[in-house]
Amino acid sequence: MNIETKGMNLNPKNYKDFIKDVATECKVHPDLVDDLIRFFYNDVRKNLESLEYTRIRLDNLGTFITRKGRLDRAIRRHKDMLGNLEKMTYTGYEKSVPLKEKLNKMVKASDRISEEIENKNQWKNENK
Repeated sequence: MNIETKGMNLNPKNYKDFIKDVATECKVHPDLVDDLIRFFYNDVRKNLESLEYTRIRLDNLGTFITRKGRLDRAIRRHKDMLGNLEKMTYTGYEKSVPLKEKLNKMVKASDRISEEIENKNQWKNENK
């Protein structure tokens, strides 16, 4: 904790807590504010789910990071599902193709996160 954030409460807030305040300040209906916030966060969520980037930084909101633990659990779950599919049938093969693609994306993202962690630890050790 640095000096600037000392004594500040940095817990994330739920957007529903400030919809009415924003709506009255902007003189619009609260449903419009709710729709705008949902649209914005859906776009952020889609970018995180695409696994193209492991971190997304948004001004005044912070950095959204793909969690390595959850990603590793998802990889294990997808490997289990892929192993349970009967690939000798047409429908089993049809279901296995998108699973393989998603699994490859998740493995690449996990490798990127591991590389970032390794670089961070190496930098810490060099600058002690």
